[in-house]
Amino acid sequence: MTGRMSGLLRSELRKVFTTRLWWGLLIGVVLVSLGFSLLFVLLAEFAPRSEGSGGLDPGDPAVVRQIYAAGLSAGYLFTLSFGIIAMAGEFRHQTFTATVLATPRRLRVVLAKLAVVLLVAGGYGLVAVSAGVLGGAPVLALRHHRTLLDSGETWRALVLGMLAIALWGVVGLGVGTLIRNQVVALLVAVGTAWIAEPLIAFGLTAAGQAGIARFFPSQATSALISPPATGGGVATELLPWWAGALVLIGYAVVSGGLGAGLTLRRDVT
Repeated sequence: MTGRMSGLLRSELRKVFTTRLWWGLLIGVVLVSLGFSLLFVLLAEFAPRSEGSGGLDPGDPAVVRQIYAAGLSAGYLFTLSFGIIAMAGEFRHQTFTATVLATPRRLRVVLAKLAVVLLVAGGYGLVAVSAGVLGGAPVLALRHHRTLLDSGETWRALVLGMLAIALWGVVGLGVGTLIRNQVVALLVAVGTAWIAEPLIAFGLTAAGQAGIARFFPSQATSALISPPATGGGVATELLPWWAGALVLIGYAVVSGGLGAGLTLRRDVT
């Protein structure tokens, strides 16, 4: 069994690394993480602040962590997309049928796919937080602010950011199983995560229902990667980081579980 699983893992890895998808998404992760981090640190450093204005203070440890994690607020879309394409792309190119014929025990195929998606998405998470630090830390150091790279709180935030990015890959894997059409799955998932859900959360928060909105997946992600913030005069109420992690893990388990269940039962011929 071990030999068969290792063979399946190698097969799934080849499916990823013999295409241009992985490095195209990787470039996007680097550019978004680096660009957002630079933008955020420059805004924190040079944006005018007045007493009591609540502006960004680069000397505040919470702001420093936000600088490093700024790109993660959009970077998760890349692993969400990767997870979707990793599964929906199989149906589009009809490669999943050949895999199942070669390995009739679908549970092994599902576990191998899940492991590879977690591995690759976790790698994207590592690259994302590294690019965020690379973008923010030199500017902080040049402006004589503490980089806080010797702080346990900072490293905890970075590790949690990596976890969030990896879990969104599993969510995408489930979506790609539920919606076989790759284009439709991407439009629905990215549109919901990037546009619809934040707008609904903002509306609920403005209506005094922040307790509901904070359990949305993107709000749970924000709880992991950044402290509560205020935008447009409406306070954003977030879960504690550990609760945000549990909520996001829950979404990944439900999405991945539904996808696995369908994969084990669905006709793929």
